[in-house]
Amino acid sequence: MSCDIPKWPVASDGFKLGGKSWLRAVDSLIKLTSAFPMAILLGRAGMGKSQVAYEVCRRTNCIYVDLTEVGERNMANVVAIVVWRLLARYGGKDSKNRVAEVYRKFGYEGLLSLAKGDPAWTLRTALELSNTRTVIVLDELLPSAEDPKFFEVAYILHRIRNMHLPNASFLVTMLPEVYEKIVERIPPLGNLFIHITVQLPDVVPEEEVEDIVSVYCPERASLARKILAEKPDATVRELLLELNNMPSRRFVELIPTD
Repeated sequence: MSCDIPKWPVASDGFKLGGKSWLRAVDSLIKLTSAFPMAILLGRAGMGKSQVAYEVCRRTNCIYVDLTEVGERNMANVVAIVVWRLLARYGGKDSKNRVAEVYRKFGYEGLLSLAKGDPAWTLRTALELSNTRTVIVLDELLPSAEDPKFFEVAYILHRIRNMHLPNASFLVTMLPEVYEKIVERIPPLGNLFIHITVQLPDVVPEEEVEDIVSVYCPERASLARKILAEKPDATVRELLLELNNMPSRRFVELIPTD
């Protein structure tokens, strides 16, 4: 059987997701985003937040935004890029939607101008082009709790919460230290997060190693257990990269000889 273990970066919309805890997280997030305007996916770096988000997108009508692609994380830029992707998907040439007209005439800069003036209206109007609920993934919105513009960016979550979009929900990925700072320093958001957060395991459960690895390379599942035994705090990313890039000598050392 051929192996297709992800190379760097691990997360990709082309890869499958394994592990009962991770698949349960997907199910929970789909339920939350179908009922609430926002959901939070919490987890350590390298534990699979982005891959879970991709799986949510695979099962829903979804717009995925990697915020590392956005130069400055402010409300206008976030809305403009989300609307750009909505219109690239739904904004047909014959559409009389007002935001679509700006998109066709002025491109991204026109959308950015609209988003600076009224981000809620711009996003709401663009969403009218979709005839079903849209999940908007914001991955890496706040990559560090030490970001000098931390509170400015966190304010985006306040704005999103208050947009009252009837046919959309935001899924925001978040590191534990970012989550803790928001909960501690911004009580209104912290009180909300309690009800809409799904947390991934802090470590890879031993009983789920085979499920995680088997979606990529079933014949290396037993090897993965040995790697995890040597480094029990390894993240999913570290485990898969170790399997993918393991030198032949170390590979032989870890395979039982009897």
